[in-house]
Amino acid sequence: MGKLLNYQMNNFDVCIIGGGPGGYTAAIEAERKGLRVLLVEKKSLGGTCLNLGCIPTKSLLKSAELYSDILKNQNKLFNISNLSINFDEIIKNSQKNIKRLLSGLEYLINNKKITYINGNAKFKDKKTIRVSYNNKEEVYNSDTFIISTGSIPKNPKNIVPDNNIIYDSDGILQLSNLPKSILIVGGGYIGIEFAFFFNSLGSEVTILENQKSILSVMDTEIINELKKNFKGKGIKIEENSKVSINKKNKDNIDVNINNSQFFYEKILVATGRQPLTEGLDIELLDIKLNNKNFIITDSNYKTNIENIFAIGDVTEGPMLAHRASFDGFRIIDNIYGDKINTKISVPSCVYCQPEIATIGSTEDSLLENQINFKKAITPFKSNGKSIAQGENRGFCKIMVDKEFKILGAHIIGKGATEMISELNILMSNNLSIESIINTVYPHPTLSEIIYECCLQLIGRERHI
Repeated sequence: MGKLLNYQMNNFDVCIIGGGPGGYTAAIEAERKGLRVLLVEKKSLGGTCLNLGCIPTKSLLKSAELYSDILKNQNKLFNISNLSINFDEIIKNSQKNIKRLLSGLEYLINNKKITYINGNAKFKDKKTIRVSYNNKEEVYNSDTFIISTGSIPKNPKNIVPDNNIIYDSDGILQLSNLPKSILIVGGGYIGIEFAFFFNSLGSEVTILENQKSILSVMDTEIINELKKNFKGKGIKIEENSKVSINKKNKDNIDVNINNSQFFYEKILVATGRQPLTEGLDIELLDIKLNNKNFIITDSNYKTNIENIFAIGDVTEGPMLAHRASFDGFRIIDNIYGDKINTKISVPSCVYCQPEIATIGSTEDSLLENQINFKKAITPFKSNGKSIAQGENRGFCKIMVDKEFKILGAHIIGKGATEMISELNILMSNNLSIESIINTVYPHPTLSEIIYECCLQLIGRERHI
């Protein structure tokens, strides 16, 4: 429970339902404009990203990366004996990082003129919500509402997580022991990252995807490179496949995959996420949803109800924390200031090793839509920093139009997620690659791969 500011009759200018990256960013921006702000979150500030997504999983992945690097160099560069992992401490470290960032966020919100309530909000009408907290219910009025309730795991009907043997992406963060074997159902971002995590620590990992390819929305050359690396690490990949459970045993699960029998100690269901709209009573207002239950909004985040807006995962688009945060940053200007309708490019990142980062169109989509383009691919094996670090998997791929403006860019390799913003700056500001070519890059750096790729696009490559 945050502080309650003494606003007469519980009246506010703007009420934000959901305290994740989109919600708390919108609250801060609204307070900055001098608005009377109410922020309601029924679980914990920071939403899925801080508590169940970005932060804990990246903490786990860093531990896996470190252990994998040590193993790779064991008895080569270093003499290491009796190397083992402490799985319990790996999990505790991820929880510690959550608490540290959550404490900072709570301090930030509580030291601003924002009324924050840790409670459950339901619409009474388009100007009023009922909020349940501390065994009581209060009514709050607001001129404007922003729905930012995020998303929850989406699970298939035939495999129901119990977070004991069959886990969803939330429950797996509380796993107490490293499984000897694990079946990951779903080849999207979440499944790929956890496949890297468990494989690196020693589990036998199988990824099962019912579509024709894992990460099917990504560029084919990126997917093929990832699959090559994953298979080299011993990760099994089953595509165009279906799974059903035969029996849950004491120590394993008997499953059927494409009419063959297999046993796994654990199953992780990572089949994506769905918008969280239940429990808000939005049906009382007839707020329109699409056929996937996302709230329908216009380019200014407005629903079909004039004073009610929605941002982040609860609306259709990339279900990513940085998209929600940008929505939260921009929506207050759109409501109370100058409307910003500029098109934005949202990068996608997968934090396994090798990392994947992508922006804009894939080559497949450009070909399908018969769009003329020029492409260049520069491998990390030609990058000095990559060679020095002993990690030269992957490449950078950039596609441009006739004006040398980026149509799509895709990187797989060490540091990819740190570099993609450089290319996004060009795309979001409609700049050509001339901006990169006219920039002096420090040497040696991984980011030089972008520079070399752009030189290749104008026919002046140097190292390939």
